Amino acid sequence: MTELDGYLLHGFFKSGAHRVSLARSRIDGINVFPVPDGDTGSNMAATLLNAIDAIEPGPSAADTLSALADAALDSARGNSGVILAQFIYGLSEAVVNARVRTREFAAAAGNAYARAKASISQPKDGTILSVINDWSASLLRKSQGIDSFDELMHATASDLAQSLESTRDVLPEMRTAGVVDAGAAGFVEFIAGARDYLAAGAPAFQAEPGQTSPAASVHHDHDGATAPVYRYCAEAIVSAHDLDASSIRAALEPLGDSLIVAAGKARARVHLHTDDPAAMVHVLAGYGTVSAHKVDDMALQYLDAHTSHPATAVVTDSCCDLPDAMLRKLGVHVVPLLLGSGQTEYLDRLTISPELFWELSGQKGTFPRTSQPPAASFDRLYSGLLAHYENVLSVHLASALSGTCEAAHRSAQKIDDTKITVVDSRHLSASLGLVVYRLATAIREGMSALDAQKALLQWTQKARQFVSVTSLKYMVRGGRVSPLKGAIAKVLNLKPIVSVDENGKSILYGKAFSEEANFRKILAMVSDIHEKAPIMYYALGHASAPQKAERLAKRLTDLVGFPPLYITEISPVVALNSGPGAVSVVTMSR
Repeated sequence: MTELDGYLLHGFFKSGAHRVSLARSRIDGINVFPVPDGDTGSNMAATLLNAIDAIEPGPSAADTLSALADAALDSARGNSGVILAQFIYGLSEAVVNARVRTREFAAAAGNAYARAKASISQPKDGTILSVINDWSASLLRKSQGIDSFDELMHATASDLAQSLESTRDVLPEMRTAGVVDAGAAGFVEFIAGARDYLAAGAPAFQAEPGQTSPAASVHHDHDGATAPVYRYCAEAIVSAHDLDASSIRAALEPLGDSLIVAAGKARARVHLHTDDPAAMVHVLAGYGTVSAHKVDDMALQYLDAHTSHPATAVVTDSCCDLPDAMLRKLGVHVVPLLLGSGQTEYLDRLTISPELFWELSGQKGTFPRTSQPPAASFDRLYSGLLAHYENVLSVHLASALSGTCEAAHRSAQKIDDTKITVVDSRHLSASLGLVVYRLATAIREGMSALDAQKALLQWTQKARQFVSVTSLKYMVRGGRVSPLKGAIAKVLNLKPIVSVDENGKSILYGKAFSEEANFRKILAMVSDIHEKAPIMYYALGHASAPQKAERLAKRLTDLVGFPPLYITEISPVVALNSGPGAVSVVTMSR
């Protein structure tokens, strides 16, 4: 085979992608650089497989590679996945004909390496980048006398293996752990799959049951992995006609490390390790339209992979109003809902600051919209958790208010519904927070997944919530209250108390003509609850009203005899319906 057309190149990449998928758990197991979050193999496999599935190959090598490069930017995940996407883009730039020969392919691989290196803010030797460089150099040397792609791929195999092995001794992270670089191992798997495809006369590569991959030879158990310096792995795509990748890189460098700006045609995929994903998105918004946000909590991934923990993982969504410190201490995983304004979409709590949220919600015209997390968010999280936990309990806001719970159900059925249980809490905000707090605490104290699942029904019934809102305007705009009820409340200057019924639907629990009257009613209802069923703990949430919440907390402390478990700012998605100034009181009875 002396030429590759579009169909053959598609098969080349598809076989390589399946080989990486076959080895992903082994590659995850040796992931120590740039952070030991245990997902390099999964990210590389997802990047390649999703890109392959997104395109239809054609006869032209140039057209097929161009489509694949665009799809890879869309699907890129993680440090090595983004580098792979930029590698593919570099190939597509240099392949301009309908069919490509060995020497043209070797030259294109050199361009792909240059593109990948240029995308990285601080490139390091001893990583996937080094192996790409060594392989492209080997291709260039040996293609001068080889016309067959099958022969060329086999001729470079030993150089590739030697390059991979050399990554064991360059960076201190790999030397300490005694492993090769995970991204480099993933790239070697990719090339091995492509080589198998060509050697077999280009049939689709299929892994046989029980078949092992080259990654098995580089897998090692290792201890002593260090926690990541930054908490989040944040990614997004920025689109504009005239993108300046170097300018974007300079603007983002102060926000973190592991920065990659993988540029394509009129857009770029950005990858950054940072403590402030919202600041990253704010910077990118100055360069163009920002989309495809993805934020992973590397600190939590590190704890999952490298520390002891209960057998059951607890998952919730961003409408669970628990303080971040409590979520981290209890090891609760949070799937963010989406909040959109105009053409821009944000991840609730992660890529939108409170200041920007209130600015958007106060603008005339289109009211910010909310939507459930995409299926991929649950798929990625559940798959990752089952690598480290025996079971997953996933507890979400009321299904009567959102499709989030249903999305979680569908993902659980697809991944493994014998190990993943999804529960409709029939609550939201701080009352969902108390339910999740009680669940996660019980799991940490040794309760089994089955017993916790049974207890959840009782705990949801013992949680109550009362929200004092200053106006129904936001609930009307968000569709939670009819315009007629909103107009009546406005004319009468009513200050409603909002709660949820036993099915999780919003109800107007009480109303008064002043906020102080609302607070007195809430105090009376809390007193009644405490007399009938002693309160175990309670909490307060607020929408940009911390002082108001503190004052009410003092009165509640006098009433029940102990302070609140916490006081917290509610999530933007919840605040979108309550409006600024709202204060909620939630209780959990014994």
